[in-house]
Amino acid sequence: MWKLRDIIVAVVLSAVCGAIYMGWDWLYGVAATGLNPVLQAAFNGLWWLAAGLVPYIIRRPGAALLSEIASALFEFVFGSPYSLGAVLSGVLQGLGAEVGFALFCWRRYHLGAMVLSGALAGLGYSVQAYFQYGANSYAPGVLAGFVIVTMLSGAVLGGALPKWIGDALYRTGSLQNFEIARQVRRQP
Repeated sequence: MWKLRDIIVAVVLSAVCGAIYMGWDWLYGVAATGLNPVLQAAFNGLWWLAAGLVPYIIRRPGAALLSEIASALFEFVFGSPYSLGAVLSGVLQGLGAEVGFALFCWRRYHLGAMVLSGALAGLGYSVQAYFQYGANSYAPGVLAGFVIVTMLSGAVLGGALPKWIGDALYRTGSLQNFEIARQVRRQP
């Protein structure tokens, strides 16, 4: 069951991630312009940071979807060049990540679960890229490479990185009242 503090932390972290996404929107526009789509895909995973970080800390069903939609809404409000497409991205990426956590019944948040969740968020984004951002015009090999690299980027930047950040926050002692701390204390 969600507690008020879970909701507050989810919203605050989503706002922070939305600001990060906004900055990433502009950096991506500069750094990735002119790159092959497969190389561009290596940058994608950071956009689903919230979908890994929030569920890793509060460990509740729906946390990946809620946090990714909320962070995308903040990104949109902050002036994303992707407009409402950013919100659709939040939905699709959040759904992908949520499926990853659901496969472990929202009980396991080890590195493998985090990496899988981040990769599946990348698969969710790839659907949007195909229908909205022109990936349907890629040659079959380029499209396959784009999807694979997007999923790998998600595994690292949307899965392993949020776990690393969450573990670092846990070590500070600031997460003692959250599910992450309770689950760590229960481990043998």
